[in-house]
Amino acid sequence: MAFKKEMNYFDVLITATSYSMQTAVKLNELMNNYTDVARKASEIHDLEHAGDNEVHRMYDALHTAFITPIDREDLFGLIKSIDDITDLIEDASNRLDMMAIGEVRPEALEMGSLLERGTTMLHELMKEFKTHKRNKKLMQLIRDVNTLEEEGDRLYRTSIKRLFTTDVSVIEVIKWKDIYDDMENVLDACEDVANIVEGVVMKNS
Repeated sequence: MAFKKEMNYFDVLITATSYSMQTAVKLNELMNNYTDVARKASEIHDLEHAGDNEVHRMYDALHTAFITPIDREDLFGLIKSIDDITDLIEDASNRLDMMAIGEVRPEALEMGSLLERGTTMLHELMKEFKTHKRNKKLMQLIRDVNTLEEEGDRLYRTSIKRLFTTDVSVIEVIKWKDIYDDMENVLDACEDVANIVEGVVMKNS
C-alpha cells in the first residue's frame, strides 16, 4: 500500500513568504509607476490567491497530522501571520484602485519600500528557520525585522501627522488613513512571524 508523503511544513512557510514578498514588490512597483492601477492590483490579487492555497494546504495538513516538527500552534500562528501580510498588501492595492487615488503620497512610497524590505527579510528568515535551530544569521534576521517594524511605526506616526496637518480634503484623509493602516499592519504581522520564530528557537535550543 502506498503511503501519503508527509508535508514539509517549512517548505510551505517558505513558499507562503515568497508570495508575501512578491505582493510587496508589486505594490512598490505600482506606487512608483502609478499607471494602469486596476490591472496591477489584479496581479497582486492573483499572487494573494496563490498564497491562500499554501495556507489551505497547511491548515489541511495540521488537521490530520499526528506529529508535527514544531508545536502545532506555532505552525498555525506562522501561516496565519504570513497570510495576514499578503492579505493586507492586497487590501492596500485594492484601496488605491477602488478609492480612485489620483496621486501617491511620498510617505506611502517610503512605507512601500519598508514593506518590500520587511517581506524580503522574512522570506530569508523562513529559509534559515528550516532547521528550526538557533544560528547567527537567523537571530540577526529576527532583530532586523523587529528594527524595521520600529522604523515603520515612526514613519506611520509621521505620515498620519502630515496627513492631518496639511491642506487635504476630509475624504483624502479618510482614504489615506486606511491605506497607511494596512501598510503599518503589514510590518506588525512581519514582527509577529519573527517573534514566533524566536519563541520556537528558544524552545528547541
